[in-house]
This record gives sequence, structure tokens and C-alpha cells, in this order.
Amino acid sequence: MYRIGEIAKLKNLSKRTIDYYTQIGLLNPVRTDSNYRLYGEDSIQILDLVEHYKNLNMPLDEIKSSIELLKADYSIDKEKLEKHFEQIGILMHHLKEEIDAIEPFLQKLNQHQKEMVVNKLSSKGMPLAQTLLLLFG
Repeated sequence: MYRIGEIAKLKNLSKRTIDYYTQIGLLNPVRTDSNYRLYGEDSIQILDLVEHYKNLNMPLDEIKSSIELLKADYSIDKEKLEKHFEQIGILMHHLKEEIDAIEPFLQKLNQHQKEMVVNKLSSKGMPLAQTLLLLFG
């Protein structure tokens, strides 16, 4: 279990950010008898997901919705599943917009620079592509 300052330092965030995520319900710390907030490993995982989604330029309200779906019970609920796929669709739309925005810059790269970009994207994109193939294959 981590106190607010410890988890903030561990995740390279401010205490204020941790406070905000707690206030909006992303994080649910346990209160001690002396009213300290203690954050568990689940909070670390949630903060990892928030960071991941933020890196994909996903808005915080959509991040919260996605995380709430993941935190919900694991019984199969068609409505929850459809909502989650809707979130994935929104995320894919954001990625398409990002690609469209950087395409003119990519066209100006020399061959070596293009190879560096492809190598970076390949290491991150392959697991995603494999997961999508498993889901829809």
C-alpha cells in the first residue's frame, strides 16, 4: 500500500493529480484510522492505464468510462461489451486523426528517418494488431 506522496513519486505525477483522480472516482484508496489514504496495486494498474490512454490522446472522461468498464464485474453483459467496443472505436478514430495530422511530416522524412519511425511503431503496433486479429479472426 502506498501513501499519496509515494504513489505520486512512483508514477511521476503530482499529489494534486492523484487527488483529482481520487475525486473523480478513478482511484479508490483505503482510509486508515488516522484518515490517511492508502493506494494499492490496483491503483498502480489504473494509473498505468490512464497514462496509456492519455498517450493516445484519449479524453479523461472516455478514459474513466473505459476503466469503469474494466473494473465492472467480469460476467458477460452484452451492453457493457458493446460500450467497451464503442470506446475502442473512439480510440481508433483518435488514432486515425493523429495519423492524418502527421502524414505530411512523414512524407518529408528521409529513408533512414522513415525506418526509425517504422521500427518504433512496429514494436508497439504488433501486439495490438495480434490482439485485434485474435478478437476478430
